[in-house]
Amino acid sequence: MSLQITPSAPFDFSQMLRRPLSRPSKVTIIHPELPSYTRAMWVSGHPIPITVSAIGTVEYPVLDVTYPDDLSREEQAHVERSIRHMFSTDVRLEQFYSHMADIREWSGLTDRLYGLRPIQDADLFESMVKVIIGQQLNVQFAATLVERLVDLGGQVIEWHGTGLPVFPSAQQVANWSYEDLRTLSFSQRKAEYVIDFARAMVSGKVDLESLWHMSDDEVYDLLLPLRGIGRWTVECFLLFGMGRADIMPAADIGVQNAIQKLYGMVERPKEQEIRQLAEPWAPWRSYATYYLWQSLIPFEPNSSAMTRNLQHPSE
Repeated sequence: MSLQITPSAPFDFSQMLRRPLSRPSKVTIIHPELPSYTRAMWVSGHPIPITVSAIGTVEYPVLDVTYPDDLSREEQAHVERSIRHMFSTDVRLEQFYSHMADIREWSGLTDRLYGLRPIQDADLFESMVKVIIGQQLNVQFAATLVERLVDLGGQVIEWHGTGLPVFPSAQQVANWSYEDLRTLSFSQRKAEYVIDFARAMVSGKVDLESLWHMSDDEVYDLLLPLRGIGRWTVECFLLFGMGRADIMPAADIGVQNAIQKLYGMVERPKEQEIRQLAEPWAPWRSYATYYLWQSLIPFEPNSSAMTRNLQHPSE
């Protein structure tokens, strides 16, 4: 079955795929030439394969979403809500550009990354686990640990003749021992943080779905007391898991490096300096953060499969 979603323009799907392409993952299959994005997502307690393809243009975007034929109406509605969230389809990006237009340093960056939106994680548990794993690690090694965790889960579903690995559920991870992750080169503390978080979810101590109804401050208050979760972790979870629009992970080294480059600073700015610098960016600090991260990925202007076409794709 399939459905079509019309995102708010501008929407550059090819630009959006550059970040996941720069850090390949077993749970996603990306074809940049189409462009398309395939992965499994948890629906009604079981993994469902989905493929999202861009069939429009940057100015007249259309997403074609395919999924198995046997989903109930409720499950189909879940898929549509999830895709709209994952790909930030309803965000009015022109408001972000208008807000940043008077900041001289940003004019070239927003032009170069025109139509870029973050791709959120498909599941809040997956998002938190990936952020915990990424604490104080370089991107490549963090990605390696995530891959090993997926392998340990061992679940693969078939989609159009291809095996699609599934990110493990909280129930699966809660049943593991710390030693299971230690054998994958997790540190003892990180193994504890990941498994203890999964067990907190399974026991009902943590209800991630309830966070959708909370303010950013309320999410901080709920998560920060948990062992292994600090401010940076919650900030990245709010940004990549929940899609909150006004988060600034100022302690992030990538953000610091990008700001140093963008503003021509002699030294890398410190956390408090960035928080002060970013105050005028509110209420769009998450998008500013994402554009800063994206600016560190080598730019290939001819690699985009989408065009900034001013005509409707049906014309």
